[in-house]
Amino acid sequence: MNTETDRRQQTEPLDRAALVRDLTRLGIPRGGLLMVHSSLRSLGHVAGGAPTVLDALLETLGPDGTLVLPAFTYPLSRDPNFVFDPLRTPSLMGAIADAGRRHPNARRSLHLWHSVSAIGPLAETIVTAGGESAWDVDSPMRQIRDRDGQYLLLGVPYQNLTAVHVSEIELQVAYRKPVRNEGTMRRADGSLVPFVSIGCPPQPGHPGSDFNRLGQRMEDAGLVRVGEVGNAVARLLGGHDLRRAARVLYQQDVNGFLRQDGLVTPLAYGHTLESDRGEHCVADPSAMYGVE
Repeated sequence: MNTETDRRQQTEPLDRAALVRDLTRLGIPRGGLLMVHSSLRSLGHVAGGAPTVLDALLETLGPDGTLVLPAFTYPLSRDPNFVFDPLRTPSLMGAIADAGRRHPNARRSLHLWHSVSAIGPLAETIVTAGGESAWDVDSPMRQIRDRDGQYLLLGVPYQNLTAVHVSEIELQVAYRKPVRNEGTMRRADGSLVPFVSIGCPPQPGHPGSDFNRLGQRMEDAGLVRVGEVGNAVARLLGGHDLRRAARVLYQQDVNGFLRQDGLVTPLAYGHTLESDRGEHCVADPSAMYGVE
């Protein structure tokens, strides 16, 4: 576990070079496949904001690497008049994720709720994988995990690690069942067409997820590289390790991904804070900056 990143007192905004240095020190490999869940404000003051962070991620990965970001729309898609427009519907997963969606080389998968954006040599393969489901064996999410892609939690807890849903579906947990969602999609030419996506929402009585439990177990086992990127606590883990660890936890406890007594497992490293934009994992709570 890497926790060696120096805590810096930010007297100047973070620039791309500083972010690349921290990301490289964390262990992001050049040429890798990386999915990122992120919080811009956790990083502290970044010169240029989200585009600077996106550029730093792409520079760290290099031209042979592929970056994947969530382009989820589920808060919007609850509106009965929602129309999914792959070119224009924003990602609601933070400023960095939406900057990725808007990148000129980004490709986007098609799903009413859980699309992803991808940039790099594997982008086309990732976004065109599968059919109507976001989580099943043929989905983009499953492609990332089964290719042993890495996951970076940049200033957010394991609660944001949606790849755990892939394991839930693979393990056929009792509390998630496929549901067919009929909606509307706007094509590039502006025409509207019926569009179907399969979701796997929790069943009634679901107590809420505790993915932190799985993540902390992986940290304790030395399967996660933990450090700081700017002011953000960053966690880097591999898809194959995630799959194995999730299976072991589920075999030991079929409720292993669920909250016990309404509680979420606390994380040992850094500070986890709540705001109007969700939870943030930071080294110094006073150094959080801006609004996503």
